[in-house]
Amino acid sequence: CHSSATTQRDMTLCSGIRASRNAAPSAARACPPSIRRDGSLPTAAPSPIHPTAMRAAAHASLPLRGRRAAVCARVSSQSAEPGLYQTMARVNGVASLVGSDSVMAASTAVEPKRFTTDVGERVGFVCTRDVQKDAVLLEVPESLAVTSIDAEKQETVGELVAAAGCSDLVALTLWLIAERAKGAESQYAALITTLPERTNTPLLWPDEELDRLLTGSATLPEAKARKATLRSQWQALHDAAFASNAARFPPERYNYDAFADAFSVVLACAQYLPSAQLFALLPVASTMSRTGNGNGSYVDYDEASGRVVVTAARPYREGQEVQLNDERPNGELLLATGAVPENNMSDYVDFKVELLEADKYFIMKQQILESMGFAAKQDFPVYADRMPNQLLAYVRLSRVQDPALFAKVSFEEDIVLSQMNEYESLQLLMGDCRERLSGYLLTLEEEIKMSQRKDLSVREKLACRLRLSEKRIVSKTMDAVRTRLAPVRGIPTKGGEMQDSNADIMDIFNAIESIPKAPAKLIGDFVSWAKGENDPDWKKPANQKKDLPPRPW
Repeated sequence: CHSSATTQRDMTLCSGIRASRNAAPSAARACPPSIRRDGSLPTAAPSPIHPTAMRAAAHASLPLRGRRAAVCARVSSQSAEPGLYQTMARVNGVASLVGSDSVMAASTAVEPKRFTTDVGERVGFVCTRDVQKDAVLLEVPESLAVTSIDAEKQETVGELVAAAGCSDLVALTLWLIAERAKGAESQYAALITTLPERTNTPLLWPDEELDRLLTGSATLPEAKARKATLRSQWQALHDAAFASNAARFPPERYNYDAFADAFSVVLACAQYLPSAQLFALLPVASTMSRTGNGNGSYVDYDEASGRVVVTAARPYREGQEVQLNDERPNGELLLATGAVPENNMSDYVDFKVELLEADKYFIMKQQILESMGFAAKQDFPVYADRMPNQLLAYVRLSRVQDPALFAKVSFEEDIVLSQMNEYESLQLLMGDCRERLSGYLLTLEEEIKMSQRKDLSVREKLACRLRLSEKRIVSKTMDAVRTRLAPVRGIPTKGGEMQDSNADIMDIFNAIESIPKAPAKLIGDFVSWAKGENDPDWKKPANQKKDLPPRPW
């Protein structure tokens, strides 16, 4: 969305993607620990993010009625739900943007369209004609892509971006704040008007709202950690430049709220281009919706043509919506984009497992795991439509106490080590699932009823959809574990063997059946005793000598 004045700029500025790819590796290009390449904030720099399975128990002591009231409370804070006017304005803005460049318009096979969902209005894109798989849906010239190179050359924040060595996402955030401050005078105004003011990411939610809506979800501690890191990032920039130069950086424009809002937009809309190894804000492509079902489209930079190309991963019919493939789980999508897809086949829940250092075979087990590419502490993704066989293999190994079974351990095939080991492993998984479900304020049935309510706010709907998707994954995993447990006949004993679980019942039935025969057996035993049938010396001659043992000599 460069204006005609862009042609007067240095060619390096117009070719931000090429300049970024040819630049020498540096802290700014290497994406420092303040922001990850996948667009997420780490829990604390420089440590990377590790999604955890921790559950918040802040409201665990509340009675059930109090828990329901806490979840059902209305949200009074601002939301990013657009109205009809704002949505149509964005549709018209995108349409004018697509047609503003003759080269881009000629290669475009999509057009904007307004969609209505249960969380508000949104702008999507549909095919203008039938296209085949691997066909080009959209080509964005390199000069229209905004990258960190453009941020470094921005007249207001460029020096700060270059001096601070900001990552791509932080650099684009500062660029967006500066260009928004210009208003209609910005040469990027056409692109900026197509972007939302903010998203519904939990990074913008108050802590009390996070606790109320995400209790029990692994997204809760992750959201709080990333919020803290985002504020630390802002504080560092504020202390380095904003606080000492209020004339250049007016507080009403450069404040934490503006920084957080802009960062949420960049986090949701910036596209990562694998070939160029950077993030870029792109006309049209940045506002396309996401899908985790693998039936969308791909975005990447084509060095030969000098364009960013959107390629169809499947055939499209005219009028079908074009979406971008994004295989992140719902929790990560909510944090990054402020949206939760309804049917995300890539959604999963992380299960954290680890070996016990007190185990006498800890070293051997650790070596086995390392040889197979795993660690002593490992996260495994658990999906709703499949049994987590690698997680089960890990748990099986962790419960082995017979070294002879190590040779049978396999992470590629579903091999039962022993009946007792299988029973213990499945019971551990079942207990972990029950513990996860107990951390939520509502049951699965209550969550389904909650999702059907019409008076929920946007944030409540998103949180409810996230909790429901997580509970369904855990519940289906429990069903899979129950199916595995059904053929296991027996319970473990102290001797390390499996005893028939119905052995006690069988003994009781045998005792009951023997009661009618007890009198006859008693009389028979008495008669046998009277006859001396069980006495070995009965009816033998008194003077008969017993055989003596042979002499030892």
